[in-house]
Amino acid sequence: METWITVYAIVMLILGLYAIINTLLNLLSSRRLGKGEIRTEGPLISIVIPVRNEENNISRLLDSLIAQDYRNIEILIINDQSTDRTEEIIRKYEAKDSRITIYATDAKLSLHKNGKINALLQLIPHAKGEYIIATDADTVHAANCISNAYSLMTRNKLDIISGLPQEICSSYFGSVCMSAMMLTYVLIPQWFIYRFPIPAASFAIGQFIMMRKDAYDETGGYEKIKGSICDDIGIVRLFVQQKKKYAFLDFSKYSSCYMYRTGMESFHGIERSIAGAIPLRLISIIPIAVVVILLLHAAISPLISIILLAARPSGYAIMLAAGTVLFMAAWYIGCKSTRWRKRVSISSPLTMLLIILMYLDSFIRSISGKGFEWKGRIIH
Repeated sequence: METWITVYAIVMLILGLYAIINTLLNLLSSRRLGKGEIRTEGPLISIVIPVRNEENNISRLLDSLIAQDYRNIEILIINDQSTDRTEEIIRKYEAKDSRITIYATDAKLSLHKNGKINALLQLIPHAKGEYIIATDADTVHAANCISNAYSLMTRNKLDIISGLPQEICSSYFGSVCMSAMMLTYVLIPQWFIYRFPIPAASFAIGQFIMMRKDAYDETGGYEKIKGSICDDIGIVRLFVQQKKKYAFLDFSKYSSCYMYRTGMESFHGIERSIAGAIPLRLISIIPIAVVVILLLHAAISPLISIILLAARPSGYAIMLAAGTVLFMAAWYIGCKSTRWRKRVSISSPLTMLLIILMYLDSFIRSISGKGFEWKGRIIH
């Protein structure tokens, strides 16, 4: 027991130190890349939006895009067999703004088993811009979002960017599930990967991905990520594998998303992303086991620290408590910088437990053939 506590305390202290240093370096790197002149004029930028039954969201998105201070844009929407008022709403916007064009997916044309990728493959050939922005119907963009993204890309000579939007959910449980995204900022060294790209550690979030069209064509685009559960992670890792320059940033000032309404929607939606980010393969079993153990230790360390300090405040108990405080501080700083509510920012132990449960459930879904649902469709 004494040996386990000693090892636990040392590991937790190292994890806490790493998390706080890495989070601060990621924030500094994101701010440094974002500094510079903002350009509101430039080449045509194509915004591509696949939609399926989005009558409750699409107006907010289109209103935010029409109001962009970067005016040279085309807004291309593909209606993926919606059964609600989505198309009717878009048609009204199309009639008012010549930059908006709506298309429909060909139900007989299956270019990819993932419905969203299939829709994007049918839509992107219509894009005429030098840059492509892929976004989702449940997202809203600040008026300076595109100008900032374009300026950042050109200033830093990047081929693809994505980042953390502000995630909005009325459910506390749902918000805590979604805050699992913060692992990409607290534990993944984005500042290092920007300089030394690592495909397996590269991430994107589908609410905002901006790509150079030439680079997209050179990589083969979504056509080359057949079998990918997550379109966003799949496309950015394809770019990085082909030596394209990438950055993952804090985008919470520029984009916000109403992705999930309920806790269970959030749980199952985020577990799909986790399964796509960390696919279970024979070669990855040991690293995954290590990550799960670390997350479990981070989840229970506050309780263990309190028990040990109350029973016997030894040096290792203090070390464990220090590591716990550092890790929770890193999580809090990362969450607050990306505009999570305070009660979500201090819920890292619960988030760690939910990440483990989501990964276990995703593993069961994968091996059972049950698959994951996206917009009423099953993805395997």
